[in-house]
Amino acid sequence: MKSECQQTKMLHDKRGSLLLEVVISIGLAAIFFSASAGLLIIYKKSFQNTFTNQQVYSAAQQGVNALLSINFSDLTPIENGVLQYNNDTKQWNILYGDPEFITPNITRTVSISEVKRDNDCLIVTTGGETDIDSLYLSTEINWQNTKTEPKTLTSSTLATNWEDPQGNCFAPASSNISLNVSLANWGGAKQLRDVYIINDSSFPVTLTKMTLTWDNASQLQQIFGIGQKLWSDSGPGTPAGTQISGTEIDIIDAAIPANTIDYTHKIQFTSVMSGATLTISIEFSDGSVFTSEPFTPL
Repeated sequence: MKSECQQTKMLHDKRGSLLLEVVISIGLAAIFFSASAGLLIIYKKSFQNTFTNQQVYSAAQQGVNALLSINFSDLTPIENGVLQYNNDTKQWNILYGDPEFITPNITRTVSISEVKRDNDCLIVTTGGETDIDSLYLSTEINWQNTKTEPKTLTSSTLATNWEDPQGNCFAPASSNISLNVSLANWGGAKQLRDVYIINDSSFPVTLTKMTLTWDNASQLQQIFGIGQKLWSDSGPGTPAGTQISGTEIDIIDAAIPANTIDYTHKIQFTSVMSGATLTISIEFSDGSVFTSEPFTPL
């Protein structure tokens, strides 16, 4: 039999072991709950940053869309402007003032700046001339993340005055075209010669269609210009066959270089054209049309 002293020692060992297990369990639980709390804080901050970022992107996109909704003629260069929506006119306006608070933590400003282009109408960052038909529209969003670090997002787009261009870069091709018919004459009584198409612009223009009118029963047979055959009754171009006055001719696309005078080699008809009065309409790749005044070749 075990002595009373031995039994007492065993009891003490069991109690000590139990106490150690309890202490270890408490320690593990503390570590677990501490880790869980840490993960919860990280998740909360991550969620908050994600939510804030969504608000930031939304505010930036709204700002750009608001700027684009304003008529080009009402836009002028400005720095650190503020958007204001007019409920009466249902339109956005741009004012001078302090940054707009989207939320207590997010502010927005807008700016409009000039665009520079070179002689080929390409946008440049140095040199060039101000393009009166283009503007940069920008929205700047400022906020702080969960670490109170300052953050900035800038969203920009290019606005152009397509509807009513005042400069050369977006002007319709036809606005820079003229026709010199002062020496126009009939070669062999059937071929229109010495007609000059003048491109006064600093960029090439492309002819796509032509329509001629005249006041007799003759029919159109061929059109030569820009150094090539643009259309004939047997091709290229459409429609096929000889054509009556006023028919729209879909010629092969042909470009007149910038600042160039093109000699239209000949426009041929099926019968004598002496004494006839004509007009020539030319359609360009941008859809614009130039139409000459009526003229009577020599």
